[in-house]
Amino acid sequence: MNPDPTLLRSSAVASDLLDRAKSEWSRFAQAVGRLQVYLCCANVTAFISYSHLDRGYGAQAKSVLAEFDIESFLAHEDLEVSEEWQARILSELRRCDLFVPLLSLNFLASKWAPQEAGFIISRPDVLITPLSIDGTTPFGFLSHLQSRRIPNEGLTRELLIEPLATRMPRTALPALIRVAGAAKSFRDAESRMAPLVRFFPNFTPQEAQTFAEASIANGQIWSAALCRTEYLPKFIHAQGTNLDPKTSRALRYQVEHDERYREEGEQKA
Repeated sequence: MNPDPTLLRSSAVASDLLDRAKSEWSRFAQAVGRLQVYLCCANVTAFISYSHLDRGYGAQAKSVLAEFDIESFLAHEDLEVSEEWQARILSELRRCDLFVPLLSLNFLASKWAPQEAGFIISRPDVLITPLSIDGTTPFGFLSHLQSRRIPNEGLTRELLIEPLATRMPRTALPALIRVAGAAKSFRDAESRMAPLVRFFPNFTPQEAQTFAEASIANGQIWSAALCRTEYLPKFIHAQGTNLDPKTSRALRYQVEHDERYREEGEQKA
């Protein structure tokens, strides 16, 4: 008995619809994952402790953190004239996730900055990242911590974000990925990519997929010398098996050939 052609066609249509539904669901899931990656830093807050004589460095720190959607508090900038400033400072110290003391001789001479540092020690859940402006080292309750010297060119992403990525990777790495994906030149891409390299093995599959897609889409990344010859090969070695096959194929091609990958149908067209 021959199968009913109508039933065969109906079965084929149903199978095709199921395949399309699975494909659409996969794309939707990836889009949701990318959104989660990009929103991870939205609720992180920082307190920047400094002498008002070093307010230029404070502004630099706030600017760098803002790149990663990290809300930061600068007492001299963010306090309203009529506000009860002591109460506001205590409130910000109680709610911050990251404490950044900008150490200097001016910091030591300040009436308030050392007290802010003393208060924050009572919160062991807070990440403290001491940065030194003039070689001043952590003191008092901070003496068990190591500081990093701010270079002559000013604060960098590495100084502020790398410690956060080590302590809170699911918060900081998505932000670093987003910032790297927005590179505007070859040198900019290399600069934005560098802090991520040591963390490639720690990416989740979704973070790896998001990073790969951003790298493929931005020619300033995959065609930059250091990215193409050093950074991206390290990423592929660490995360290649976690990538969608099409994504992996495109990234490998662009790295190896230094030209944009196109699907076969697109190339023929």
